[in-house]
Amino acid sequence: MIAVIMCGGSGTRLWPISRKSSPKQFIPLFNNKSLFQLTIERNKDLVDEFLIVVNDKQLTLCQKQIPADIKVKFIIEPVGRNTAPAICLAAHLAPNDDLLILASDHLIKNQEGYIQSVKQAKDLSQVSNLVTFGIKPVYPETGYGYIEADGFDVRSFKEKPNFETAQEYISQQNFFWNSGMFLFNARTYLSELEKYSPKTYSTAKDALTKAHTDKNIYTIALNDMMKIPADSIDYAVMEKSKCVKVVPSDFDWSDLGSFDSLHQELKKDDAENTIDDNYIQINSHNNLILSQKRIISTININDLIIVDTKDALLIMKKGESQKVKTLLEKIKEKKPELLD
Repeated sequence: MIAVIMCGGSGTRLWPISRKSSPKQFIPLFNNKSLFQLTIERNKDLVDEFLIVVNDKQLTLCQKQIPADIKVKFIIEPVGRNTAPAICLAAHLAPNDDLLILASDHLIKNQEGYIQSVKQAKDLSQVSNLVTFGIKPVYPETGYGYIEADGFDVRSFKEKPNFETAQEYISQQNFFWNSGMFLFNARTYLSELEKYSPKTYSTAKDALTKAHTDKNIYTIALNDMMKIPADSIDYAVMEKSKCVKVVPSDFDWSDLGSFDSLHQELKKDDAENTIDDNYIQINSHNNLILSQKRIISTININDLIIVDTKDALLIMKKGESQKVKTLLEKIKEKKPELLD
């Protein structure tokens, strides 16, 4: 089995610590290890090889964080075209293998539960199924898509809901967070993709055939990449295929898609403030404080997110971190260099 790790994206919802040149998956947030490094560690004993899909600007970041004893190949995308093409390129490169499709920026803490879910998914995939992992929701999250299930069968995929709808999903007990993780044989995925998104199938195959190869690195040409339709695996295949299954999973999972979710995972003191050597406080509670260099001090401050970098300072109330995406639209207009 091959683990396909998709490293695309710049983690914009964790700006300003996450930038295009150094996105969140490569930042050492947990015991001096990055989410990418934890993904490698979590799966190294489950798979025979890793296949990393990444852009050329982040290749060096990847290579520096991969242990020397790990067997790995790279597919270099000059521009991202979403998950369906990325997975298609990987499947064409390894057409006879089982593929465990993973994001590089997920945090999973229950290793034993994770291993059991992977084994269950592999069993389901052996009879030509496309298997996705549904995470049992622990609160009404509005930042995730949902999967409506009937046992292992998928009834429907749901877009990110509002709070009331998310509450309703949880009350029904057969809705799961859509993790964006999958397991299937490459042949099954290619067959279903050719059936439902034939242009993605053919243009990705052509792009990989023309790729420049240097040892274990396959670099796609920009013109060939741009010919591939940009589409997610959900839209291109999963919502259309008749052979989709879901593994209901209860391992501790987060995509760390906001500072609020990051605050839940970082170590905190007795007052629920994140522990940071650069933070000094008096009578302050429930704050996320991240500083790359300067000392941050608070007095009688509660429920804030304060993120300080060398060229940008972000301050907001807890519970508002999904609005960072909107903020970046303004920054792109006035100070686009701060996104790099």
